Amino acid sequence: MPYNCIVIVREVWDTRDLANQVLEENGKLKDGALQTRFEPEDLNALEIALQIKDKHGGKVTALAIGGPRNIDVLRECLYRGVDEVARIDEPNFKDLDTAAAASLLFQAIKKIGSYDLVLSGVNVVEGENSLLGAEVANLIGIDHVSYVDSLEEISEGRIKCKRAVEMGYEIVETKLPAAIIAGVALLKDDPRTPRSAKAVLKLKQKKVPVPTWTAKELGIEDLSSFKTTCISRYEAVKQRTVESKNIAPEDESALKGMLSEVMK
Repeated sequence: MPYNCIVIVREVWDTRDLANQVLEENGKLKDGALQTRFEPEDLNALEIALQIKDKHGGKVTALAIGGPRNIDVLRECLYRGVDEVARIDEPNFKDLDTAAAASLLFQAIKKIGSYDLVLSGVNVVEGENSLLGAEVANLIGIDHVSYVDSLEEISEGRIKCKRAVEMGYEIVETKLPAAIIAGVALLKDDPRTPRSAKAVLKLKQKKVPVPTWTAKELGIEDLSSFKTTCISRYEAVKQRTVESKNIAPEDESALKGMLSEVMK
């Protein structure tokens, strides 16, 4: 039986290797100070959807909010085998909080129509609280399973997922349609490891137009009414200077002094 999947994908700030100051004195991000990347957990969610398509058939649709900054994540989805993409975008989409973004995605998913699964990744970059997928599921009125490691089984009307818990795993079952929120992939042979973009698809999909919808086209006249929070400023964590000391192991007094400093 084929299953249709909608995957929420995001372009986020790349905070892995920060070497320079990225904040202005007022706590705002400096323009051009940060590069972006395809949210890794969204890539994991995309891979789960593509594996379902490979095994069972159906259609995968990728959905994003906002235009590309450095990377066009929707184009990257097409290069990996996604069937359709759609973008929600207009000038006043800057600084959306989770509630506003979830409202937009909810309306876009209704516009897309038929689906069995809505997938996204866990995200804490850019101030999000990792609840976007859960809020979308709540607005739709479907169950959701968070921090999913792998899809164990999908059959008519039901889905089983595996997720890590302390000292083991748990298998969670729920009915379809449902939302799946992929967790962080830490293992080298993780089943959610994303496939690479295909050269033939890059040639085929490079100039394919991406449908774009505004809030008004989705039935939302005033997006500000959905916003509940805003980021007023960022603050950097002060870098600590750690001094190294060489202490002879037989010097008991020096060892006690070192332990006293550590325990302060």
